[in-house]
Amino acid sequence: MSEGHVLFRGTLDERTVLRGPGDPAAAVVPMRMGTAGLGLLVNDHREATRILSDVETYGSAGELMASVFDEPDQPHPDASSEAVFSVNQTDGEEHRRVRRALRRVIDARVRDVSDQLVQDVRQVVESALTLGRFDAVASIGVPIADSVMSRLLGLDENLVSALRTAVYEGYPVRELDATLVDWVRDRRAHPADDLVSDLMAELPSLDDRQVAANTRLLALSGVEVLAALITNGILCLAQDPSTQSLVREDEKLLPGLIHEVQRYASPIARGIYRMTKASSVIGGYAVPAGTLLVIGVDVCNRDTSVLPDAHRFDPTRGRDFEYLTFGRGKHSCLGIPVTRLIAAQALRVFLSGTTSFGLTVKPSELRFHDTAVMNGLVELPMWVECAN
Repeated sequence: MSEGHVLFRGTLDERTVLRGPGDPAAAVVPMRMGTAGLGLLVNDHREATRILSDVETYGSAGELMASVFDEPDQPHPDASSEAVFSVNQTDGEEHRRVRRALRRVIDARVRDVSDQLVQDVRQVVESALTLGRFDAVASIGVPIADSVMSRLLGLDENLVSALRTAVYEGYPVRELDATLVDWVRDRRAHPADDLVSDLMAELPSLDDRQVAANTRLLALSGVEVLAALITNGILCLAQDPSTQSLVREDEKLLPGLIHEVQRYASPIARGIYRMTKASSVIGGYAVPAGTLLVIGVDVCNRDTSVLPDAHRFDPTRGRDFEYLTFGRGKHSCLGIPVTRLIAAQALRVFLSGTTSFGLTVKPSELRFHDTAVMNGLVELPMWVECAN
């Protein structure tokens, strides 16, 4: 049994409200969303699950997303200009058509390079462990995410660096969009052995801007979400020696560990957006059509009205609880399988290569990036004792 006394992010604990069944406190919270106006933050697991399951009432927020992260003094995008959205910002037949194509090319590409990815992960982790003391973000999380983006999408170091910066500087990133369109245009003229070239061959009707939008979606999800998932998992384990020992002794516990890290230490904070297509009732409040909604993923994952001991880190609890880290239903993240594969391999190699490890600073001293979208550590300084 896990010791359970694992600290994650202080601001997450502050935002998490203990409440019982039927108590509406903090289920929905009005919040300003850039120049998109006033929206609602949904912190209730049941309501969030219902919203994400009902695509007819709660549709994609593509038409508003361009202005969610705008600063008030920035010019608003020209409403008359033709907008281009990635698959997670569309509904209906367009969504189904692009999602099916992406599913096919992602699955095929992962099958082709999975052995290489697993080997990359092993090399990165084993190299870090030889240092004895290191920053797990810089030495493990970042290089693994970079490897995945290179193997799958074919992105070079400069593009990956720009994408990583974009995660913490907000959208829209017009310079990045323009760079990606140029890169896609070159890929279309000179196809390479990567997922983006596969997508253009699978669905040639997508124009360069559409391909670039979906490339950005996949890359942003892969670069920082994957890095944060791995390092958040190491952070939890570093505070929980009993779980370290349990998983070393029984690798069958690894899937439960990954599941619990995704729930308790979600790399996503408020990264899922929806919009009401019709008037609705959320958390007891009447909500008009056209209202922007953001799911408080990490808070929903710790909703004690659904999971009474949600504040306890326990990888042995089983997988009955449905975390919302990667959404659900028709708009769930397309990269879930490869994310789990890579995260599991990283933690497997880390645990098998050590006899013990811990933090070189107090958990309360760790810094997270200043963003409401991600739960990503700035650095994770630690020590390890390596296995012979």
